[in-house]
Amino acid sequence: MSLELRSLVVFLLAVGCSSSDPAPPSSRPSPVTLQFEAVDAAGTPYVCGAKGLHIAGLTDAIPGDLRFYVHDVRLLKGDRTIEVTLVQDKAWQYQNVALLDFEDATDACSFVIFGKSKTPDTNRVLRGLPAEAGPYDGVEFTLGVPVALNHRETADSKSPLNTTGMDHGAADGRQFARVSFYSVTTGATGDKDHNLLVFRSVCNNVTNGGEIPASADACNKPNRPTIRLSQAGFDPAKDVIVVDVDAMFRGYTTPGTPGAHADLSSGGRVDCYGPLNAGDLGPQIGAERCGKFYPNIGLDYATGRPKGTQGVFRIEKGKAR
Repeated sequence: MSLELRSLVVFLLAVGCSSSDPAPPSSRPSPVTLQFEAVDAAGTPYVCGAKGLHIAGLTDAIPGDLRFYVHDVRLLKGDRTIEVTLVQDKAWQYQNVALLDFEDATDACSFVIFGKSKTPDTNRVLRGLPAEAGPYDGVEFTLGVPVALNHRETADSKSPLNTTGMDHGAADGRQFARVSFYSVTTGATGDKDHNLLVFRSVCNNVTNGGEIPASADACNKPNRPTIRLSQAGFDPAKDVIVVDVDAMFRGYTTPGTPGAHADLSSGGRVDCYGPLNAGDLGPQIGAERCGKFYPNIGLDYATGRPKGTQGVFRIEKGKAR
């Protein structure tokens, strides 16, 4: 090789390795924050202190409580699911489970049941690191607490699994979702009576003193719906996951409408509370009242397993704050 040609090769290599050249785009995933917002039928935020909300045909609802656990959070990418490893923040997220908390213990939200306190702290986001970078096509999560964590004593559990007011004892496990609202129309005044929905799984072998099951499938009623929200171009930084509280109570009747007394307790409550098991709870506390919530989140009341399509959660583009 001639001296001139050798010099040209050295020059071209030097230019090609110049530090001024732009680096190739990174394929490393970035942390994401998934934002949640709760609303009524008219899209009004469901927050403590709000009044005149539209829920279950009512137009005078006042928020009382809204808390729920989720686990196994994933982002959608085409026909695949991308696992999201939750940040271990020692408050709202532990292992693969997180608590969303919309109540702040003020105004109507100060009411408690069984003396278990609420706190002013709220949490409306999930934070984690996806296994792959975007773009993404939606999000998926499972409502409730995994079996392995659900049946531990509250005092021995890490936050947020030690939250009082969301526990039901080691045998019965945590309350997966808890929502209540007040309404003068239904006679719920905010100091005694309230429209209450409490939702959890039923593992009869645990309740009867047996071993904790190896999986949710071993439960009599797992009650752990997987919520899959497909949305092309889903952007966690710009889009929000909406919780439609009215949709939770869709199908319930209120005073002055046919069948109202089948849905409400003598105190004017929806009152979907208690063991929620598959036994004979009677028409008022059983399928007539609690059962109407199940199809709204895509579950069969008799089995607590997937059936139909949920309508409580949805994605709204560009609504993130």
